[in-house]
Amino acid sequence: MNTNPYTIKDHLLRWISISFAVMFVINYFANLEFLRLICALLLIVILSQGLRQMRPVNLRVVGGLFLAGAVILIWCRADIHTWLEALMQNANLATMFTAAPLLALPFYYEDYQGELARFARLKMQSLLSFMLLNAVSGFVLSLLVGVGAVVIAYEMFYPHSKMYQAEDLFYPALTRYNCSPGFLAPAWASIVVTTTATNTPWVSLIPIGLAFGFVYLFIDMIMLSLHIRRRPGRYPKLQPIAGEKVNYKKILTMLLLAVIMLGMIGVVNAVSGWSLMIVIPIVAIAFPLLTAVFQKKMTAYRAGMGQYYRNSVLKVRSEVALFTAAGFLGKALEASGIGAKIPALLPAWLHDYPVLMIAAIMLVIILPSLIGIHAVATGSALLAALTPAAVGMNQMTFVLTVLAGWMISILLSPFSGAALIVGGYADRPSWQISLGKNGPFGLVCLVVFSLLICMVGPFLQV
Repeated sequence: MNTNPYTIKDHLLRWISISFAVMFVINYFANLEFLRLICALLLIVILSQGLRQMRPVNLRVVGGLFLAGAVILIWCRADIHTWLEALMQNANLATMFTAAPLLALPFYYEDYQGELARFARLKMQSLLSFMLLNAVSGFVLSLLVGVGAVVIAYEMFYPHSKMYQAEDLFYPALTRYNCSPGFLAPAWASIVVTTTATNTPWVSLIPIGLAFGFVYLFIDMIMLSLHIRRRPGRYPKLQPIAGEKVNYKKILTMLLLAVIMLGMIGVVNAVSGWSLMIVIPIVAIAFPLLTAVFQKKMTAYRAGMGQYYRNSVLKVRSEVALFTAAGFLGKALEASGIGAKIPALLPAWLHDYPVLMIAAIMLVIILPSLIGIHAVATGSALLAALTPAAVGMNQMTFVLTVLAGWMISILLSPFSGAALIVGGYADRPSWQISLGKNGPFGLVCLVVFSLLICMVGPFLQV
């Protein structure tokens, strides 16, 4: 009797997904055109399978993004190289998302999750305390590993959000906390592009970046507290079980594993200079194996790898389709030069109203991101087309304005990596998570940071 539940096609699709991720990482170093073409062909196969399993609403969105991108590329007479670049624009994100679930394996070698649940029942009985832990963890994780922090935070904390019946708050919180270090995260494209274009030393952003990060999280805690108070009884307070005790040794082991994982990512990134989107898949492969060998948990490791092969590999096909479609449209818009025309939208009369000028510059970055024009395109165009003096600002005010707009655009755009990843986990359209759930928070941040930057920016020196 055949006990294997998988057909040859099932295994083939899994190995195609794994092969795509492995070849993409290899070609990051080899930079061979034929490997790039193979990756593109594998990605097309993954796309074809992902489209077949999509819900109709997501299918229409992905189809619309590909159609719009194709029309723009045809209109601007793009060559085949540009078409290939557009297809592979978000391939690094797809690779990271395919490999990142492996990072969670060591946190299940023992019953660490059950121990964390006991700790929550004893020490974090309210939802607000749990979300504060998520906020602080999200800030630190995102500061170190960027969008990869979304996957790590989900794997670590999602099971416990269900204890508070707060999945509806947990999902959008993942994207909010991922954006929290947006004023100082050194590996973020926004920081690299802005500091380079304006010759601003990164170290000058650390004090104000930490202060603004605190303000950002404070706004979130206030709004979350008001949300909970308006719904008494909706989110239950955890009750400890009589006689229950926490094994703090396991809690410390779990924390140590997290520190080692982040340390590996940080050290490899700092020493090698490789992209984080490449470092994370490499560490995702090495970290579970090394910890299993050191802790003598090879049986648990093999079980975890089997679980990954059975469930995780194919689960990401729809998300890969969304990543690819969003990247395809974004590259098409960039290639057409549409993004470069956006800075001209700033009217001259705003010079007399500094707060409105700051808000307008942010909106010039935020609004296009809602239709797929990435902040890399609009932010870079703004930095190239404008000088601080041209908009009546000193250098630090201008830098903080661009960084704030960039951060809020990532928070609200349904095409950002964080929104697409969380939408995949939640099995909901990404715009429900980004603009739908985080829209009011983003609007408050727009107003608050416009006022703060206007007040403190003129007193800050580079």
